[in-house]
Amino acid sequence: MLQVTPRWRRGRFHGLKARLAYPLFLLLNRPRFAGFGRLAYDFALRCNGLAINFPGPGGLSRAEDAFLRRLAPQLRDGVIFDVGANEGAYARRLAALLPQARILAFEPHPRTAARLRGRVPANVEVVEQAVGAAAGSVVLHDFAGEDGSTQASLDPGAIRLYGGEPTRFEVACTTIDDILAARGIERVAFLKVDTEGYDLAVLKGAARALAERRIGVIQFEFIGANIVTGATMRQFFEVLEGYDIGRLCLNGEVLPLPAYSVRRCEIFVSQNLVARARPR
Repeated sequence: MLQVTPRWRRGRFHGLKARLAYPLFLLLNRPRFAGFGRLAYDFALRCNGLAINFPGPGGLSRAEDAFLRRLAPQLRDGVIFDVGANEGAYARRLAALLPQARILAFEPHPRTAARLRGRVPANVEVVEQAVGAAAGSVVLHDFAGEDGSTQASLDPGAIRLYGGEPTRFEVACTTIDDILAARGIERVAFLKVDTEGYDLAVLKGAARALAERRIGVIQFEFIGANIVTGATMRQFFEVLEGYDIGRLCLNGEVLPLPAYSVRRCEIFVSQNLVARARPR
């Protein structure tokens, strides 16, 4: 069952803290100190692994690069899925760290997939398909004036969220469970998902693999586009039952989220999360 933070109860210690803090909040919780409040809020977000998209080497963020360097020794010559590969920054870094690994890079956008093929080494196989909750044909949306962007999404609302008008591509869609069955893959050592608000759908299409713990480590995003697609952190916790979830920190470590909490989890600010399979 989904682990949920117990219902809040006022205790003596909490009451004491509230009484001691009240004068400070009475002073600061007023319009004239709003700028300080915003600064403190932004600072707290970054200390908790949110909005830390500092650019790193090769097109990755610094956090992602540090995480991959930490994770690489555990992956060795395993099978790796890069879902939403775009132009291959993640796949290239994985290939450099793990030259013996088998890497499948999924990118449905026809123009982006063509560029991807020309930028990845031999141990990366480019699969020009979307990955989602069900196999079939889906419509991919991108900015009409910037076709082939990093924010292409299966929901046109995710494009409009950033002030753009979408253009459309009909693309083939598969599921992770179908891929594993069709290719005879027993285990995925690492699954990276970056699909601009559709990460939850990708994981729903891996229901069998997740139930059987056949995916070792998963990195996925939680971003503003999830408001449009309706994907909440509660749903991620439900789909990833049997996995430990945490936020990726700037130094590549993972800050655990031991239990679902509305206050600490439902924050629609850009963040990378990591899920690790618990022993069966």
